[in-house]
Amino acid sequence: MADAAPVPATPRFSAAGATDPGRVRNGNEDRLHLDAERGVFAVIDGVGGQASGEVAAAIAAQVIAQRLERPLGTPARRVREAIALANNEILGHAQAAPEHAGMTCVLTLALVTDHGVTIGHVGDTRLYALTRAGIAKLTRDHSPIGEREDSHELTELEAMRHPRRNEVFRDVGSAFHEPDDPYFVEVIEAAFDEASALLLCSDGLSDMIPSTRIEQIVRQHAGRPARVVEALIAAANAAGGKDNVSAIYVEGARFARTVSAAATAGRRSTGDAPASSQAPANPRTPTGRSWNSRVTWLSLGALLGLTAGIGLAWMVALDRPLPRRPLVVGGDSPDRYATIGDAMAAASSGDLVIVAPGEYAEEVTMKDGVSLEARTPGTVALVATPERPGWVSLTAAGLDNRIVGLHLLGRGEAPIAVGLRLRGHGVQVVDVTIEGHVGTGADIGNDGDIIVSASRFAEIDGVPIRVGAGARPLIRQNVFVQRPDGRSPAAEIAMDASPSLQGNVFVGYADELNAPPALRAQLLDGNLSIPSRPRPAAAPRRTP
Repeated sequence: MADAAPVPATPRFSAAGATDPGRVRNGNEDRLHLDAERGVFAVIDGVGGQASGEVAAAIAAQVIAQRLERPLGTPARRVREAIALANNEILGHAQAAPEHAGMTCVLTLALVTDHGVTIGHVGDTRLYALTRAGIAKLTRDHSPIGEREDSHELTELEAMRHPRRNEVFRDVGSAFHEPDDPYFVEVIEAAFDEASALLLCSDGLSDMIPSTRIEQIVRQHAGRPARVVEALIAAANAAGGKDNVSAIYVEGARFARTVSAAATAGRRSTGDAPASSQAPANPRTPTGRSWNSRVTWLSLGALLGLTAGIGLAWMVALDRPLPRRPLVVGGDSPDRYATIGDAMAAASSGDLVIVAPGEYAEEVTMKDGVSLEARTPGTVALVATPERPGWVSLTAAGLDNRIVGLHLLGRGEAPIAVGLRLRGHGVQVVDVTIEGHVGTGADIGNDGDIIVSASRFAEIDGVPIRVGAGARPLIRQNVFVQRPDGRSPAAEIAMDASPSLQGNVFVGYADELNAPPALRAQLLDGNLSIPSRPRPAAAPRRTP
């Protein structure tokens, strides 16, 4: 008889965790679950404020602990079931208790076994892996800004400072879920051995200090997990402590020695003096850090579980050539243009029009090959003028346009008839907000490859999206919020249109789509509908 294959031993590790309310919040809606004996670790960020986010987080911690005490099923199955059970328990409590209506949470769960680590993830909490080579983020933020950061469209610092940083597409507790529901639990299988470490944290940490600083703190205190956690929380509070701060640090038995050996080898190879008299070990310039992160990202690509839909939404952005020159509108630059129209008239294919914060009462028509971006997303408002009926804020009817970060605002005295009139080919709309007195948010009227993603249609008068005959846009991971007295659908779709809807969130709509019945069910599959809005905060949620 052949010898049985040896069973790998569970890596030896030590762990510590802590949570802190931060410098601004009075309460703490974060919860931790740390069971080193079973290898179960979770950081849970409650959402809801007065709607009892802390209750949702506490329920999730309890249910996850109960499920994972029973070692039944594969690690991935156990993780999926634990999070789904927590989700449905939170939803049941919220429905039974009006004072807790609308409570949800986001979380990252790690199960360490003899085969590595299995991660279950929903929302914008995070898990980082640290090795001798550096730090890598294994989870994806389920948010419009997180996706732009993960695609390298925004730098980490730009994403941290983005005004929509805390919005998410997925949560635990707002709707019923089965363990295998798509667009719910992201499961990642990754390596974990005694020469590596894991960090789970809430966005109160990752929004305050960048990954380079996180890595530096971990390396500085490696071998003392409790000190690592204490130092990370202190750093987040020193940076402002704008949210609750939580961290769990899991360190393999050989990680500290590996890090120390790597630092010593680095000093010897470069001839540097000891770290005590020089800059911290293994310093990296921003350019070098970005390159190292991308190499690590690619090497871990098979573990990240990115879906084809996500890849499609950003593929064009990644393949586009860099703009030949920027044309700046507004602000105090000496060569600035006074209006968006002036800059667009001067632009050529491949150019980028960058708009400084402010209000611009203009009807903009895109030129072929020209991109239009807000310098700071959300701070550039396109508004109408009262004397101009039938106002169309922006028209893209040519080739290869990209529109990013604008805010289209209709007012009672100056309504907007159409926010975006999209008739072109190769058109991308990303991170745009349309709200207020608007007749049609986005009017899509041809069969060009048009993408509307990571945008927000908030309480507009009319229809957020109208898809005309023959049009086939990709509409993905947007948020549609109905007016309290609204009756219109989120989208009107012509009989012979063939759009693709992926991962969108519909809040407060009695009828999400006005579409042929045979097409309606197919289009809504993989999207989330929340029938009523139990709390005044607009979706996607913004963590306190």
